[in-house]
Amino acid sequence: MEQPTLEKLICDESFINYCLQAGLEDMEYWKQWVEANPQHRQLIEDAKGLVELMQAGPSPVEIDEERARLQAFIHKNNTPVHRLRNYRWIGYAAVSLLFVSMGLLFLKRQLPLAENASQIELVSQLVPTGKYMNVLLSDSTKVKLGPTSTLRYPKHFTGDKRIVSLNGEGYFEVTHNSHKPFIIQTGELEIKVLGTSFNVHAFEDDELSKIALFTGKVEVLKGAQRLQLNPGQAIVYNKNKATFAVESFDPAKEKENMAGVLHFERATFSEIARQLNRKYGIIVQDRPDIKLMYSGTIGHEPLEMVLEKLSMTTDYRFNIESNTLIVRKK
Repeated sequence: MEQPTLEKLICDESFINYCLQAGLEDMEYWKQWVEANPQHRQLIEDAKGLVELMQAGPSPVEIDEERARLQAFIHKNNTPVHRLRNYRWIGYAAVSLLFVSMGLLFLKRQLPLAENASQIELVSQLVPTGKYMNVLLSDSTKVKLGPTSTLRYPKHFTGDKRIVSLNGEGYFEVTHNSHKPFIIQTGELEIKVLGTSFNVHAFEDDELSKIALFTGKVEVLKGAQRLQLNPGQAIVYNKNKATFAVESFDPAKEKENMAGVLHFERATFSEIARQLNRKYGIIVQDRPDIKLMYSGTIGHEPLEMVLEKLSMTTDYRFNIESNTLIVRKK
């Protein structure tokens, strides 16, 4: 794409597939495009964040409201135009206004930080594949984010709650404030804490979500359901079955997970593939025909050694071709 703009990107079907990880070819194309055009990296991140915000989609009533607001703006600023290229500019401007307006609407839904959310400066932190990132919030809460995770939070907390939104994996050390609970929204679940340390695994495309508590106390909410955790306990939520399980966990292994060490216990190919994608940034194709159960640990070794280990301990050969994982039966 020559001379990309925010308006062009958010209207480009290929770019939208890349943002939502909906097409392997589009994902690979834009990944290479960003690497070849580092001067547009910030623009890509801004457009990607807006596409993700709009993923949930507004209701028909909300769409009508935003369309009416856009039409009122256009009629209010109605000026005769005599050149065709100006119509094209107006089209881009109209699309931009509509998408920005809808984006603010989604922010109000996802983070009810104040009565007028449009006045709150929000930050969307995206972590690349294979990377970890430390984030310090305005209340001194520390967050370590895992690969491909997204944390959305206000630049400054206001009101009587501290609310953030997480899609992915994060280790939280929450600053204690009994008058201002800290709330993490993770899709279907809500985690409420006063001051504590815990791991959250909550990727939108994973079947299981997990909250593992190290210190303090947390409350996990889903609708009318409320469950409390004590140190050393973890809650595992199965999205497909809508069931909870409370279990103990190994604190040492859990901390290793946030350091990039992968522990597998009878893992399926789809689970292994998702983790390799996040850790090494490789492209993985859906292969329901691959039947395996793998138990083992993958540390910080190069990808080639990991694939050799998988090849030696399973009935399949694992290779990389053009950054794509290739799996063949032995």
